[in-house]
Amino acid sequence: MSRIRWVLAWVFVRGPAALYQLGESGSWIFTPILLAGMALTAGAGAGVGALAGVLAGTPVSDASFNGVMIGLGTAIGWLVMSLLVIGILWIRGISPTEAFAGSQQEPQQDPQQEPQQEPHGRHAGKPAAGGWRRRGEPLVPGSLVGFFALIAVIFGFLAANAWHDSQPWDEPTAVVDGVVVEVDGPGAIERGSGKALVRYSDDHTIEISRDPDDEHFLQLRDVLPVEYAVARPGRARAVWAVESARGDLTLWGLLAGTCAVLAVASGVGYVVGRRRR
Repeated sequence: MSRIRWVLAWVFVRGPAALYQLGESGSWIFTPILLAGMALTAGAGAGVGALAGVLAGTPVSDASFNGVMIGLGTAIGWLVMSLLVIGILWIRGISPTEAFAGSQQEPQQDPQQEPQQEPHGRHAGKPAAGGWRRRGEPLVPGSLVGFFALIAVIFGFLAANAWHDSQPWDEPTAVVDGVVVEVDGPGAIERGSGKALVRYSDDHTIEISRDPDDEHFLQLRDVLPVEYAVARPGRARAVWAVESARGDLTLWGLLAGTCAVLAVASGVGYVVGRRRR
């Protein structure tokens, strides 16, 4: 029975705590260990699936692939469970170090010794586990509020940019077919998909991204719709880019709104926790 409890403790408590400690330490082996663990679970799933396929008389390749997917799903499920365990430890005020060592019980004191005094002055209230929350301290750290606020600002900037690109022009426009007449791939140190020169109405040209909507990668002589201003034909844009910006606006707007709500909620939790303390 003790061996079973030891295994369960490693799977559900000590393992997630040890993984968190390794990631928090900044060690270079953290990522290789994660990748190796996922590869091992995928390999074990492939082996079990292949064996099951042989025994059941089904195609081994299909059974092996299903085993790989089950193995990867198990590894990802354990990682998600680990995040939940770390969150529970934070709420309970138990550091991963304590959970890993199993030292959640208070040490026994000699009855003849005087009880230890609580620290005073500038040492009072300081956590004893490297910044981990202790019992009685605010549940929401200020860093979490700042994180959600920062992410909300980033997503908000992307949403504002997508909104600007998706807005209709305040002048009459027309849509014609444009033809890609020149492509220029990204340089060795450049990022992105490169540029494409598109010729449209009356030999006007416009330079756009070769991937205007993250779906079409433009090549020579490709045809795409181009919107241009009737009074100023030199002002034009790809219709695909406008449609893509409208879709991006919905995505970035939802993400920005969600992070803003989380920032406000965590900010309220932080203020309430500070006042109670």
